[in-house]
Amino acid sequence: MKSFFLSVILFFLVNSSYSQYDFNKNCKGAYIATINLKFKQAEKAIKIEKNSNPSNLIPYLIENYIDFLTVVIGEQESDFEKLKENKSSRIRFLEKGDKSSPYYRFCLAEIYLQSAFAKLNYGENFTAFFEIKRSFNLIEKNIEQFPDFHPNYLCSGLLHALIGSIPDNYKWVSTIFLLDGNVNQGANELKFVLDSALISDNYSHLKIEALYYLSFIQLNLQANSEHLSELLDYFDTISHDSNMTEPLLCYSLASIYMKNGENDKAMAILQKSNRSNEYYPYDYLDYLLGETKLYKFDDEAIIHFEKYVNNFKGKNYLKSAYRKIAWSYLIKGNKNKYLENILKVKSCGRTFVGADKQAQKEAESNIIPNIVLLKTRLLFDGGYYQKALDQLNEPDTNYLQNTKDSLECEYRKARIYHKLAKTDEAILYYDNVLKKGSEYPYYFAANSALQLGFIYENMLEFKKAESYYKKCLSLDFDEYRKSIRQKAKAGINRIEDRE
Repeated sequence: MKSFFLSVILFFLVNSSYSQYDFNKNCKGAYIATINLKFKQAEKAIKIEKNSNPSNLIPYLIENYIDFLTVVIGEQESDFEKLKENKSSRIRFLEKGDKSSPYYRFCLAEIYLQSAFAKLNYGENFTAFFEIKRSFNLIEKNIEQFPDFHPNYLCSGLLHALIGSIPDNYKWVSTIFLLDGNVNQGANELKFVLDSALISDNYSHLKIEALYYLSFIQLNLQANSEHLSELLDYFDTISHDSNMTEPLLCYSLASIYMKNGENDKAMAILQKSNRSNEYYPYDYLDYLLGETKLYKFDDEAIIHFEKYVNNFKGKNYLKSAYRKIAWSYLIKGNKNKYLENILKVKSCGRTFVGADKQAQKEAESNIIPNIVLLKTRLLFDGGYYQKALDQLNEPDTNYLQNTKDSLECEYRKARIYHKLAKTDEAILYYDNVLKKGSEYPYYFAANSALQLGFIYENMLEFKKAESYYKKCLSLDFDEYRKSIRQKAKAGINRIEDRE
């Protein structure tokens, strides 16, 4: 009789634990729909799951993910407040779950991390750091207790990479909060999850998310030809069983092609992206498509930028979009339209991201860009390197009006030779820019130091690479400061990780 009652108790305990964290077919479908921005489809599946399995806690994790993506993509203050309100109730609910399950701490860590990212986007940095610390502690403890639970490394991979790239002026955060990690560690953890998701049905629902995070890290913190090639291989593998018109996949793949100087491929991907009503609006894809058109001097660029500024309800990249509309007119010789649109920069959006800061700076300077150098820059950004070099090699150099123009001309040549794999010429020009431009507030010298760091790191001359990364961090400059310094810091971390 005792044995019978013990069996009954164990049955209910086990099944209670299982039902609390049942990542069943329905939940996996909702999760994948969420990653693909099909929020209505996901919410329908969640409602069914709650009705049929009310003790299952996984739907609350997916609901938070929907709220989080809505905030970071749509950038609406009301959605942010909704996320904060819902997060608190979900945390209270999840904290009542079975602590012996690997999903217990994982779910909490994910929700704290998502909340932290949302808060960073709204300038609530201090509370965001506390939530990053909570997420970090939860996932580290979960890895210690459940090292074979692969989803752990999705959260920890992103955390370790971002902690490893914290700029020096925020170094106190990792020191005070006892956060530790580096970019290589994070990237390797995400690869582990992605590789697992590609071969195991248990984790197949994580593959798009893992690839998205890995793409973000390698594009922004580990950008080199080897990593970009590796990412393209992953996309090729996923394309066999995934719809490559899904918005986040299109965004990631197009970004890789753009970083790789394959503008025509990026444009083709963006034009194929599915923008039907079943998806949450991802207006930033219009902005990116406008960029690909601008790099080809295509008049249609204006249409896509205007679509972005007219439809997007958030505040980021609005200034940049108007700046690029202005550029589109300027390279066609229409200075009046340039002035009309650059004026709009001052009255819209905010200066949170680097592109918007530069747009605001140009608008306030009242200086019309050098058209030859602007065309060179746009052709370079599109990967049309020989055409960009031809712009600079015109026999008449009267277009160089001042010190900044001359410095930028050498910088552009360095970047072009670098991309054309003419490394010796690139090093020569980068060094010249670094020597001549270190005392100026322009980003040319700092990015030259960063690129020299990349070159010598790829040549396995790590001491030399480290010296250039440190030189980059020592320079005082305004433009693209956050992005450049973050990449230099990540470079130092990669080298330290090898030692």
